[in-house]
Amino acid sequence: MRRLALVVATGLVFAAGVACAQEHPDLEAAKKDLESAKAHLQAAAKDYGGHRKQAIGDVDRALGQIKEGLATVEKKEKKVEHKEQKLERKDTRTEHRLENLKAKEQQMQQK
Repeated sequence: MRRLALVVATGLVFAAGVACAQEHPDLEAAKKDLESAKAHLQAAAKDYGGHRKQAIGDVDRALGQIKEGLATVEKKEKKVEHKEQKLERKDTRTEHRLENLKAKEQQMQQK
């Protein structure tokens, strides 16, 4: 029963890891669009009363937020991976304990 719960927990953690590991197309598309907008702003011939410079700064801040968002997702993915590895180690230890108990039981039955 305990082993079944451990297998189920491992499966859930693995499924969460797979879901998180997928690409983030919305953020990647937004990043690409912002980079394009920044290039257009930088190529503009006029300053538009300082608004072009302000817009470039705003785009840079937005790109920074996207970068931080992707870093947050990556951090969470690493946490999930760590938990999965921890559960695998625990499962391995449980299997070894079970094997040892079975061996001891066989020895006792032979005596």
